[in-house]
Amino acid sequence: INLQKIKSLTTPSSDFSFAFISDTHYHYSNLRTVIDHINANESIQFVLFGGDIADQGLLKEFELFYSQLENLKKPYLVVMGNHDYLSNGEDIYKKMYGDYNFSFEFNNYKFVMFDDVFWESDKTPDFNWLENELSDAFDFESVFMIAHIAPFGDQFDAVSESRFRDLMSASNVQLSLHGHSHHYLFKEYYADGVNYLVVPSMEDPVYSIITVENGIINSTLIDLD
Repeated sequence: INLQKIKSLTTPSSDFSFAFISDTHYHYSNLRTVIDHINANESIQFVLFGGDIADQGLLKEFELFYSQLENLKKPYLVVMGNHDYLSNGEDIYKKMYGDYNFSFEFNNYKFVMFDDVFWESDKTPDFNWLENELSDAFDFESVFMIAHIAPFGDQFDAVSESRFRDLMSASNVQLSLHGHSHHYLFKEYYADGVNYLVVPSMEDPVYSIITVENGIINSTLIDLD
């Protein structure tokens, strides 16, 4: 439903902005503070979540998250986090939010939502799917990559990090967005033209606004504490 809402959005120009939040865990009051702030910003057109919407993968946590998001006046999409795999969270997530890997297009930009959890999923992320999904990357102005764990994060070994990094640098990705590590980072991590954004957890009411203006992508951290 939210995917169709995003696809139906229109913009008066090629410029647009969206919000990025990650690692809600059990910080529901801070999430509500952020939601209210996003609702008051008319320039934000949709919201992306970078995973760990639950803490222990419990049904009650997914329900509490969903009940908070019912207050959001913008469409939103989520990607799988490592905590979302705990307990029976993998099945709950699938029933509530669908595929773990998917993509969509908006304003001639491609958004790739990728499950890159290694440890809790007991599987290797589907890098073949990712490579195929990025095969048309240069048909778009640019590609946004959204995955819970950055390639320089704790679950990536050297081989997996190298494959992820190389796919990003070869595939017209200007910004790769992540959570997981609960701190803020926004930089060209590998000096290869790809910027990486990592946002803090909801332990404090913080999120990032990503803007696209005249083809330039930027990120601003909003701290409401």
